[in-house]
Amino acid sequence: MFRFIKQNFFIALIFIVTLSIGFLTFLTFINKSFIDLNEANLQYLLILNVILLIIFFYIIFREIKSSLKNEMNVRGSKANKKYIAFFSLFTLIPSVLIAAFSLFLFSFALEKYLDNKITTAVNNSYELAKNYVNEKRNKIESDVILVAFDLNKNYN
Repeated sequence: MFRFIKQNFFIALIFIVTLSIGFLTFLTFINKSFIDLNEANLQYLLILNVILLIIFFYIIFREIKSSLKNEMNVRGSKANKKYIAFFSLFTLIPSVLIAAFSLFLFSFALEKYLDNKITTAVNNSYELAKNYVNEKRNKIESDVILVAFDLNKNYN
């Protein structure tokens, strides 16, 4: 067990760092982190997440490739190779599909939610501004009429 951990320490380290940065990105996205929520910070965190994920998957694929090479002369290595290849494919493909679908669904839902909220806010602010302008126009008209009335009264 310790030999396995010692050999795969870098993979575990990259995994923990990637998971931590992903969690930090999530906290920043919901504005609960010590990092300010702005476009630049979010972009840096997302780029860092992608780079760490690429490094993580590269190391995993390299380890799988080296384990396939090392077992060439061992009896039953063909079956072992097939098991490793099938396990890798059948765990990677669904997880990538689920991640892509979740990202698309989250993006679409967030866009629709914010689109509705922003449209409502813009329409409400437009109505508010229009009512404010009408109120001020009516106030000015009444003031002009009162001034005209006072001038006519003083003239006569």
